[in-house]
Amino acid sequence: MIKIFFFLLFTLPAVGEEFALYLLAGQSNMDGRGDNTDLTKAQARPSDHAIIYYRNPPHSTEGWQPLGPGYSIRPKYKGQLPSPTFGPELGFVSALSKAQPKQHFALIKGSKGGTNLRADWKPGLKGKPDTQGPVYRDFIETIKLAKAALEKDGHSATLRGLIWHQGESDSKTKTEKHQARLTELIARLREDTGEAKLPIVLGEVYDNEKRDKVRAAILKASQADLACGFASAKNLTTWDPGTHFDAKSQWILGERFATEMLKLIKK
Repeated sequence: MIKIFFFLLFTLPAVGEEFALYLLAGQSNMDGRGDNTDLTKAQARPSDHAIIYYRNPPHSTEGWQPLGPGYSIRPKYKGQLPSPTFGPELGFVSALSKAQPKQHFALIKGSKGGTNLRADWKPGLKGKPDTQGPVYRDFIETIKLAKAALEKDGHSATLRGLIWHQGESDSKTKTEKHQARLTELIARLREDTGEAKLPIVLGEVYDNEKRDKVRAAILKASQADLACGFASAKNLTTWDPGTHFDAKSQWILGERFATEMLKLIKK
């Protein structure tokens, strides 16, 4: 009951707010498996200058909410949002806020655990949903729904960038193939958002000594694109055997995404 009351102390900004808009996409480590109870009180405090629109069908915020823990759906979770887990969005906004203290942020998050780039996130052809993977279609739809809701609430936003964390489900794919697919995804996301030079930061998957090919692909894809950054997973830790980042590392990963994003924005 205390947590619910605490969350209600925060409301969405007044009409006419201008937001810096960021997109978040990927599989389980973007969706987030960090435990809310491992956050400090300060980290768990809902933001009064950042909002989030989260959609992981069939789950959704059904509108914009103040950013806080709980916008993540772990396997077999049947409850409501906010949930007991979180992703890198908290550390991401925390770091952005320190660098840009007067800025308000809006996050559109579309992520789903266990999804691959080969089929689930296949970008297909613009305007032809039947050529696209189901999760990619959902993400593009989520962006449209979130933007419409923001405008309906009387706000405006400028798209600043996208952060991506995915690859565990593609660990057996050859480096060159995954890099090509990732490069295609980046190009299509820029096309669908209308931002030809959209800054994108690619997150590194955890090194469990079985993901060398996909880890190399992510790094190479980031290095081949001047508008791409790379968020390292070095020295991060997991709560399970080598896949899902624990709460501390989820927060740090978010900070690393922000650090790299800020570098791209300044270019």
